[in-house]
Amino acid sequence: MDDETIWQLCLPVDCLLLTLLTHLHNYAMKPFFCALLVLLLTIPSLAQKLEGPEFETLDTAFSTGIQGWRSNKLYEFAPDEMVKHSGQRSMRMKSIAGKQFGAFSQMVSIPPASSLRKFRILGWLKRDSVERFAGIWINVFEGKNSLFFDNMQQKQLNGTADWQEISTTFFVDASATDMQIGGLMVGSGQVWFDDFSLTEIPIISGDLPDSLKTYLNEAADLIQKNALHRDLVDWPKEREVIMLMASGARNYADCYPMIRHLLSKLGDHHSFLMDASKSEEWSNPDPEAYKKMPLTTGLTLDDNIAYLQMPSVSSGDDKTNTYFADMLHNLIDSLDQSNPVGWILDLRGNSGGNCWPMLAGIGPVLGEGKCGYFMELGGKTSGAWFYKNGKSGIGKNKITSVSRKPYKLKRKNPPVAVLTGKYTGSSGEVVTVAFRQRPNTRSFGSPTAGLSTGNQNFRLQDGAQIFLTTTVYADRTKETYGAQIKPDQEVQESKDGQDPVVEAAIKWLLGSEGR
Repeated sequence: MDDETIWQLCLPVDCLLLTLLTHLHNYAMKPFFCALLVLLLTIPSLAQKLEGPEFETLDTAFSTGIQGWRSNKLYEFAPDEMVKHSGQRSMRMKSIAGKQFGAFSQMVSIPPASSLRKFRILGWLKRDSVERFAGIWINVFEGKNSLFFDNMQQKQLNGTADWQEISTTFFVDASATDMQIGGLMVGSGQVWFDDFSLTEIPIISGDLPDSLKTYLNEAADLIQKNALHRDLVDWPKEREVIMLMASGARNYADCYPMIRHLLSKLGDHHSFLMDASKSEEWSNPDPEAYKKMPLTTGLTLDDNIAYLQMPSVSSGDDKTNTYFADMLHNLIDSLDQSNPVGWILDLRGNSGGNCWPMLAGIGPVLGEGKCGYFMELGGKTSGAWFYKNGKSGIGKNKITSVSRKPYKLKRKNPPVAVLTGKYTGSSGEVVTVAFRQRPNTRSFGSPTAGLSTGNQNFRLQDGAQIFLTTTVYADRTKETYGAQIKPDQEVQESKDGQDPVVEAAIKWLLGSEGR
């Protein structure tokens, strides 16, 4: 597996969406061989297999400066002897302006086994002004195929906090061959990691309360009925597996790993479970949270070209989403006063979230009318995405609308250059597809993340929600996607401070094709 693929796999998938649908990825299912009704066979613990888990040994042969740990080199990484949980030093990671995330990791071989296994990764984390989240990330492989992934995004470890023990318990297929384990931070800030350990936990068969059996069966039923890739799963086998995994569970939260296991079997890398507490926060956030959200930025470039850089927006709150759309209308209004010759919409840093405030906000540039679809198997749709008079939605359902008077451009249907890259994902790809087949539009950059599928949310009895991949994206002509979206003109990013993608977009906008 190449380094680029490995680091992309530790990225967050911002797959939040609303009461209808929204977003995903296609990976082949992997074989799963498991002795379903027996106890876990004893195999060696992997704790000693992590190299340098306490971050004590310096080694400049590794990009972090600490033995065993390699980084993606996007943030600053260094041993820190002043701030540590124990011992002589910890691993410090600090964001760099203009970069999306930083991560470090190492590969650990998994000894052969004949049955399902259970592991716990534990570490200590200290945070300073973390914008989005930080945590330990895990990727389990069978050869080059990813079987399980987690990056602690749902734990929302952000802001500032002193040393905190963090851990994840997860299950590993018998066919697994390797684990990639490390730490990451998304967004700006600074974090310290220390004292990692990886241990195997015996799976002990035991009784499961009827209420939890019902809970798991209901979750399995809705996944089996609605998932886009439901036919790739051996359902009788996997239902037995989750009941074995649930041995010893005593409450609904104890069943979350089993549901996540089922979702991982779909192979879409987009379906996910939001636990009950996070679901409540998502639906009913802090009333002042909207004031802290990232907003679209913009400016007028030379030659009178309007440039917009749209970030992710991850909220299920109407007030927050309206605020995002309002601020984007205000920005477009301001930039349009110079009567620009064309517009650039930069989605290269938009990893997803909620597409409806994005569409409602960018509507004046996108133009009114239908702009895409969620397509089910067999070509059925639930209605077209639309923007009209400050409102975005699907079919006949309005989802997000601006509270101000909707802005209308001075120049109808101006030329628009859309910029995409490997971090353009999920809802960012909704916006990408919405501009596909729009007249006087051309895209530039690199292929997107490949998360161009739609998630539908299903609420469980304890308030947790399953966001399940049920559809693929289609543009206004009903051409379907479902994987990476290639731009009309591929342009390689530069590492010398220049931006050839923007330069290519400007050249087109100023040319006769763009007029």
